[in-house]
Amino acid sequence: MNEGWKNILSPRGLKLPLNLEQLSGNLPKTALEIGFGNGEYTVGWAAANPDALLIGLEVSSSCTARCARRVGNAGLSNLKILCADARFMMKELFADESLDLVMMNFPCPWPKTRHAKRRVTAKEFADSLAAVLKIGGVFELVTDEEWYAAEVQKVLSEHEALSVSCYEKNFSRDITTKYERKWLAMGKTITKLAVAKTKKFTVDRSTWKFDWNNEEDTAMHVKTGKPLPENILALMSKVSGAMGDARWAFNGYYTAGGEGGSEKDKRFLVETVASDDEFEQRFYLKVVERSEGVMVKLDGSTKVFLTPAVRFAVEDLARCLAEPTHRTSP
Repeated sequence: MNEGWKNILSPRGLKLPLNLEQLSGNLPKTALEIGFGNGEYTVGWAAANPDALLIGLEVSSSCTARCARRVGNAGLSNLKILCADARFMMKELFADESLDLVMMNFPCPWPKTRHAKRRVTAKEFADSLAAVLKIGGVFELVTDEEWYAAEVQKVLSEHEALSVSCYEKNFSRDITTKYERKWLAMGKTITKLAVAKTKKFTVDRSTWKFDWNNEEDTAMHVKTGKPLPENILALMSKVSGAMGDARWAFNGYYTAGGEGGSEKDKRFLVETVASDDEFEQRFYLKVVERSEGVMVKLDGSTKVFLTPAVRFAVEDLARCLAEPTHRTSP
């Protein structure tokens, strides 16, 4: 049996920012790789740097699973992986000045204008990078797109807390990726860009506002104190909401029998999608009807980061159930 799944950090139960000393066993260095793909470079780097904790962040769940298998086969303990979007979660996962190195290998350049916000050159990403790097820490980007490297060099060099320290073409390195070897064989130009943090910088965090000692915050549940309105759940697929950069919607529900052996108790699972600044998470909210009223909470099988959009979704569903006129019209 492959043991790599133990290296995956589950969102539920993670207190943010991450306690890196606890995760690493007090290793002297901490690095982050964003978008690790199949995990080949990730596992190779972690094996070659046993004195460092490497955290891999990948938005694809299938890539996360493949990397976990590689980690298990290599038997590494200094590599942890998470499935999340770095554009939103990098600053939420890491405190100011906590990373020695941030790496990106051949990220999608998002060439279309409407996708500019997804590039490394987006101000939100640059600010997050400047916050989480230690002073003197380095962001390293490797790309086969020369125009992209030039754009990143220009934009990040203009940031108040960052300075370009290296811009090198067709360099050599001991650890490579599958695509890197392919493109080098084709004669493509590969560019490495290194950007160092030069002074203190910080950004606001969203998820840190939750009180981790408060059961209602960490369990994400709301009690309405009212019975379940007739036919209200049938309308859930027509309800959505927004607040700031947070969006959420309910996409139907499933029914279950009594809970705790009582036929009077009813349970419903409501399909929910929530996004914070385009970081999308899908999960189930559990609606439990008891004699003392309805309770809405995250389903126990749900594995999501406790972001503002998740909290708003829980509160909005409870409001809909407590106030049938809240937003229940088609």
